[in-house]
Amino acid sequence: MAVFTPIGKVQKGRLLASLGFFFILGACIATFSPSGEKLLRDVLMTTISPFVAPPTDIVIVTITEQTLERFPYRSPLDRGALADLVQRIDKAHPRTIGIDLLFDQPTEAEKDRRLAEVIEAAESPVIVASASHEDDLTDKQLSYLSRFAPSAIRGLAALSHDRVDGVVREEFPGRLVNGNWQPSFASALAQTAGISASQAAEKMVYYRATGIHPARFTIYPAHAAAFAPPAWFAGKFVLIGVDLPLQDRHATPFAVLNGSVAGALPGVVIHANALARLIKGDKIITPEAVAAFAPFVLATALCIWVAWLRISVLVKPVVIIGAVVLVLILEATAFAKAGILLPMVAPSMLLLGLSGFVAILAWHRDSKERRFVQNAFSQYLSPAVVAELVSKPASLRLGGSERLITCVFTDLEGFTSLGERTEPEVFATVLNEYLEAVCGLFIEHGATIDKLIGDAVIGFFGAPGVQEDQAERALKLTLATVAMSRRFRTDLKSRGHDVGVTRIGVHRGPAVVGNFGGNRFFNYTAMGDTVNTAARLEGANKFLGTVNCISEEVANSSDDYLLRPSGVLCLKGKTGWISAFELLEDGRMNREMVEAYSQAYLLMSARDKTAAAAFASLAIQYPNDGLVAYHLGRLKQGEAGDRIYLEGK
Repeated sequence: MAVFTPIGKVQKGRLLASLGFFFILGACIATFSPSGEKLLRDVLMTTISPFVAPPTDIVIVTITEQTLERFPYRSPLDRGALADLVQRIDKAHPRTIGIDLLFDQPTEAEKDRRLAEVIEAAESPVIVASASHEDDLTDKQLSYLSRFAPSAIRGLAALSHDRVDGVVREEFPGRLVNGNWQPSFASALAQTAGISASQAAEKMVYYRATGIHPARFTIYPAHAAAFAPPAWFAGKFVLIGVDLPLQDRHATPFAVLNGSVAGALPGVVIHANALARLIKGDKIITPEAVAAFAPFVLATALCIWVAWLRISVLVKPVVIIGAVVLVLILEATAFAKAGILLPMVAPSMLLLGLSGFVAILAWHRDSKERRFVQNAFSQYLSPAVVAELVSKPASLRLGGSERLITCVFTDLEGFTSLGERTEPEVFATVLNEYLEAVCGLFIEHGATIDKLIGDAVIGFFGAPGVQEDQAERALKLTLATVAMSRRFRTDLKSRGHDVGVTRIGVHRGPAVVGNFGGNRFFNYTAMGDTVNTAARLEGANKFLGTVNCISEEVANSSDDYLLRPSGVLCLKGKTGWISAFELLEDGRMNREMVEAYSQAYLLMSARDKTAAAAFASLAIQYPNDGLVAYHLGRLKQGEAGDRIYLEGK
């Protein structure tokens, strides 16, 4: 069965299209499959993994907010109280005590001395968290760390975070420190019980409870453990660490289905999972490449054969998709039953891509007399663009010209999460209602709608027709969108759904505007730094606590609007500074607020030491003002002035 005709007889256009297809397929697989595999693995780990019963001889003692309330100060941790806790646990004769706290600098000398003596005098093995230069500790910190209770066993407390999304998916085994292998915290704990640990990195095993939640180890708060009966700890691996909302919490696979807050686990709990794996001997099995891809190789061969058959075009996708689903189910079952993890995303994409390519070849074979043309296409154009094309047909050509425009970016906060928790039909209805309202305002104010990206609406003033009052139109559109968003949220909440505010970014400047694309499909759009800056301003809102961010170029165009300075921003990807403002609805209360805010802002700009007090007073008077809260937070952290770096955000 010959699928490909000799290269010498293939038309040049078809050959280039084929090469382009495989290039795009390869690029898509290389781009999306790594993150897709991670996401799928996270889902499998938290839903159907076989790791559901952690050992019962692991006990965690956590220092919580309630524990800290009993100390005279929050930070540094009271080492006298910690010494009492370790001494109490040691008297219960545990198998091992692991302290997941880094003693890298002194506190109160007497308490430091006592804790070190308790650790070194303990009858049970004590593992103390350690670190190295790779963990960004200074020489001074490392020196103190090595001198503190020097006879105690050390275990590196580092975790292996994914470089892209920060999720801990790999088990940290340890590393060479000054030429000697230093094991991880969990490995050091296991070795005290005679359990050897490999120096090779293993995939992290997370034990889960019924459903999608993390397994519950035996956990006692430190303030209760201090008075616990010895039986709680006798013969157990006892891990001591913190369980605080903003300290030593790390993203785990549980974040996919439980949310970022519930899915972030304390470091000591992650160490407990790693220790549990070593004790039980559990392991995620990843077969070699040949065996790993074997199921999809067979499925791909079947699907290519089906795609080439002379059967109904409606049957082919059903068979192909069915084959993919069947293999995925089989591989998911292998993970659920035996912890065997096979690649799924990349093979699926390759299977579908190859099958689709062969199906197209078969379509050509069965339709020799029919040219391969584009059957239908549509373009979503603003009425302003349509009017321009009707009056000037010559403008329907590729290319663009530089124009002075005012670009407006809008984005609805929280709409993605709404889609995750609502039915597709309901979500589509709500999305269409929102887009209809926003697009209606854009058209009403004379804007050209550039594109829609999900719930984001992007448009501009000043093209294709000249608009001398484009900046004023943009300000009016901003106010109208803010008001509409408020009504939309209220209406949606009455129907049982919650979304955030509509964030808006507005900037004015030169841009290249015109038709871009190919001869068969193109889009009337604007490109350039002005567009990018407007997008960055929209994104800056979520950090500033504002709902709109107006550049100085737009704000200075009219004195008839109520604006207050947000800050002088260095936006992501930019090297220069841009003064930004927030546009408010005009009214007596807002004018009074802006007047008071402006006075505080002037103090901050001048780096006056009284600026923090001024913003603190404003925060009391206007507790819901996000921008006031943002600047107050900056000032409390020791920042000064009105220049704000948003690089990397």
